[in-house]
Amino acid sequence: MYNWKKAYLHCNGCIEARIETAQLKKFLELNGISIVKNPSEADVVLVYACGLTQEDAQLSAEIIKDIKSKSRKDADFIVWGCLPHIDPLTLRKVHKGMSFGRSNVHILEKFIDARVRYEDVTVNHLFPVDPRRGGERKVRDLTSFLEWLNYRLRSKFAPIADEKIYYIMTSRGCLGNCTFCSDKRSCGMIRSKPKERIVEEFEEGLEKGYKVFNLVATDLGAYGRDRGYRLDDLLREITAIEGDYKLILGNVNPYHLKEMFDGLKYVFKTGKAGLLGSSAQTGSNRLLKLMGRRYTVEEFKECIAAVKSLSPKTLLWTQIMTGFPAETEEDFEETLKLLDEVKFDFVQVFKFSERPTVPASRLGGSLPRDVVEKRYRRLLIKAIQNEILRKIERMRQ
Repeated sequence: MYNWKKAYLHCNGCIEARIETAQLKKFLELNGISIVKNPSEADVVLVYACGLTQEDAQLSAEIIKDIKSKSRKDADFIVWGCLPHIDPLTLRKVHKGMSFGRSNVHILEKFIDARVRYEDVTVNHLFPVDPRRGGERKVRDLTSFLEWLNYRLRSKFAPIADEKIYYIMTSRGCLGNCTFCSDKRSCGMIRSKPKERIVEEFEEGLEKGYKVFNLVATDLGAYGRDRGYRLDDLLREITAIEGDYKLILGNVNPYHLKEMFDGLKYVFKTGKAGLLGSSAQTGSNRLLKLMGRRYTVEEFKECIAAVKSLSPKTLLWTQIMTGFPAETEEDFEETLKLLDEVKFDFVQVFKFSERPTVPASRLGGSLPRDVVEKRYRRLLIKAIQNEILRKIERMRQ
């Protein structure tokens, strides 16, 4: 057992990571360990490191080196989160000590002989993110400027990360087998919170005066499958509760969206869905098959059109990727066409990133870097144009 009195926490990650870190902070405090603001004061330093892309992994490595240089030599230094499972080789270059994946954070209970279990701790806010992540990165060239602008537009106009939002972690893990995604390596299979507990958290948020609720998950569409029910079952219970509120439904895989759409119609008809996030990834059916995505572009567009018909004020958010191995110019044009045909309010653009643990990295057909950069910039410009136009349209309504 470790005799830790003071801990320093740091997070370089997404909303899920920030909730996980906030939960870890409360877990340590409830078990008698105080949180300090300077690593030099801590008996233990815990760094959540993202490894989703090569850029994320490199940034995490730089942060780990920086925090280590400021920590006490006799302090325990632990790296957890995505990086240990997604890219252990990059981690070993800067850290050879203790590390574990995000699904294994509960092992800390044994380290401190915890009176309160990690899973029994509930938080409904975000841990502060590293300032070097996202919109705070330096603008170096045209590409980084477009990235910054795209990020700022989403951050300013999309109600996704704000102190006035009540965050509810609904599940961790997923059921997908996407060939480009390394996240499952770290988060594992779906583990859903009981819907009764989620409804209780929701009602507590309402009592506190919150009006926007973000239901957070690795894949919200897979929620409840491990417990014998589905997301639409949970949402029907929540939307039956009276009140002036909106729900953020992020990360609903298009496959699950089409699969349970009949069950979701009632939810959209209530007008309570403030934002729906569903990652298209590409406008090419050929690439969707290679990506292991179990839907077609036509099915995705049909679902989105139905959502807008049932709930015109629901904001639409999606992710689009370029640079997937063997992506042709025709495939890319199909993706641009999708962005023209579907009026997404917010579009997050990614480049395919070769990760040591993803099948697509072994497909062959890698594209020249200059081709990927050119397509990436074109997608960013298209996304920015569409976001601005959609904002103007909403202001006129």
